[in-house]
Amino acid sequence: MTMYQEVAPSHQNDNLFSLENAFALSPSFGLCLRVLADIGSVWLSLLFAVTLVDHTNIVTLLAQTTDTFVPSAGLFSMLAFISYAGAGLYTHARRYKLPKKLGRIICVNLGLLLVAVATLAVVGLPTPISTNVLLTAFAGATLLQGLTRVISEALRSDYSPEAGCTSGTQVDDRKILVIGGAGYVGSALVERLLNQGLRVSILDAMHFGEEALSKVGGHPNLTLIREDFRHIEVLTRAMSGVGSVVHLGGLVGDPACAVDPELTVDINVTATRLVGEIAKAQGVRRFVFASSCSVYGACDEIVDEDSRFNPQSLYARSKVASEVVLGALNSRDFAVTCLRFATIYGFSGRTRFDLVVNLLCAKAVREGVITVFGADQWRPFVHVDDVARAIVMTLQAPIEAVTGQAFNVGSDPQNYTLGDMAKLINRQVPDAKIVSDETCVDRRNYRVRFDKIRTCLGFEPDWTLDRGIAQVIALVRSNRVGHYSLPTYSNVLLLTTRGPETFGDFKITGWENELMNIDQILPAKRISQAAAA
Repeated sequence: MTMYQEVAPSHQNDNLFSLENAFALSPSFGLCLRVLADIGSVWLSLLFAVTLVDHTNIVTLLAQTTDTFVPSAGLFSMLAFISYAGAGLYTHARRYKLPKKLGRIICVNLGLLLVAVATLAVVGLPTPISTNVLLTAFAGATLLQGLTRVISEALRSDYSPEAGCTSGTQVDDRKILVIGGAGYVGSALVERLLNQGLRVSILDAMHFGEEALSKVGGHPNLTLIREDFRHIEVLTRAMSGVGSVVHLGGLVGDPACAVDPELTVDINVTATRLVGEIAKAQGVRRFVFASSCSVYGACDEIVDEDSRFNPQSLYARSKVASEVVLGALNSRDFAVTCLRFATIYGFSGRTRFDLVVNLLCAKAVREGVITVFGADQWRPFVHVDDVARAIVMTLQAPIEAVTGQAFNVGSDPQNYTLGDMAKLINRQVPDAKIVSDETCVDRRNYRVRFDKIRTCLGFEPDWTLDRGIAQVIALVRSNRVGHYSLPTYSNVLLLTTRGPETFGDFKITGWENELMNIDQILPAKRISQAAAA
């Protein structure tokens, strides 16, 4: 079965009015402005109609109707807000074509006009507002509201003309954007997506070169955008008509993130919020975010998706903060899923030797030493190919099963202590010596439960840690890769060699600091509530 069969997700309510549309609203500054503009247009039109049509003095009218006008105005404003929201003018604004928006505005305003006429008849104001005034007021309100939609549509059309990236662009559910698609996980994922006949765009600054995409280079369904994903115009253009976005971009790993904390927050948190907001505005339906099991940090108990976050590094805190900002964006039209990867091992298009399994395998072969820091510490492990497969399964799953969800990606049998993992390597490289070093112990210690992804998505890894170790050892012995200590194989070494300035200017705005405060981190199951508060 091919991916993305639904052109319009079944949960979207396209009736003229539905309270589900109102309940789906996510509070934001932009939403407040739209609501104020719509309701303000009604009262502004009424003000002009009373003054110009009936030649009534507003001050006199208010003085005569103080007891009834104020509560009536409040109730009517609330009714207008519910009517506009229920018509989908705020939740589906990007999906509706302009004629449909205008038609809904006319229908809602006609309904409000009938309510106003009936209300005035029941209340019986001492100085009644005439029907002509009401007709003029609601005609004016409809004109103003329609005009704002026309202007907004024109501005969006002019924003990125070269890409045709307007709100009216038809979303293609077989078109996927992979941010960071030339990376360690991305290169494995892109190949799988292309093999399924999907149209894939990669947005990547290509800091690690072209080698990662050598197996798929020149594929007719592949588009490579060599740009920094922090640029608004680049994101807007890249997401035109895209049905799904997989966000793998960012600085990965504790050592790399510790080099320049401001750069880490800028790339991993500030930019992630930007990516999510633009994706939602462009009509993207599925958004998969690459998180990490390191958000659990240090815990003596086995943890699951509802366990308390306890990040022990800047990298882990940036993942928690990103989940918060993306959780606030999740809605019926924009399904956000966070995949918390276990510690990854194995080889993909981009070689990495800064991962514990890959590094210790290389050191065992090249130097005959397996140095373990904190042999009793627990880690979950998963092969990079299985991570890519889990992402594909998330994209294939019914949208209602993954929207707003977080999944640990791995398997219960692949929870190992670092000492036991070293012994597995030693069995395949018996000449190597295990050395336990307790002078520099990582504070992380966590065993993870993976029941949720197994029961909800049917995910079971194809790889075992033993088999993955054999793959890495065979590749190192074959001399098909350079020495494991080369900067190109390590995120932190490449960053320190080139310098943080190669990643551009900082864009931190201030809101990130609160989310990066470890004292404010909540249990995972309360994360969406905190984001919406």
